[in-house]
Amino acid sequence: MELDEVDLRLLELLAENSRTSFAELSRELGIPRTTLIGRVEKLRREGVIKSFTLDLDFKRLGYKYLAFVLVKARRGMGSAPLPSQVLLAERIHRGSAEREDLPWVEESHVITGEYDILLKIRARKWEDITKFLIEFLARFEEIEHTNTALVLTTVREERRPPAVGGAKRG
Repeated sequence: MELDEVDLRLLELLAENSRTSFAELSRELGIPRTTLIGRVEKLRREGVIKSFTLDLDFKRLGYKYLAFVLVKARRGMGSAPLPSQVLLAERIHRGSAEREDLPWVEESHVITGEYDILLKIRARKWEDITKFLIEFLARFEEIEHTNTALVLTTVREERRPPAVGGAKRG
């Protein structure tokens, strides 16, 4: 799908505040409200807009700890139609979501390099991270080893790509 200038500006405005009214967006973009609604629906149908989300302050929600966990998987485990790393990441994600005493696995990615999976986890208590690393992940025979980086300070977390609107942000 090709996006024109209006689509890109619309995405930029929605990324800044997804609760902006259609009336306000149509004024800002200089297009009729019905045209705007049609564009938003087309962007949703095409999968460009996946959802309208909140930008949460995780610390205020009690998530005091953020960590990245690199997972090295053993080779040759399983013969499923999906790569074993994808299945392992899904199992970790699902398994941790079923337990309140484990961190929230916010993201999981199959990556290149020395490790196979990158997990972004948030925890309310240090003990939850300890339990996740020492007890929970140890139960997966497909995991060879892990490497964990605890975030000391988050300098910046971007939620909007610089390509939306075409301008660089600093």
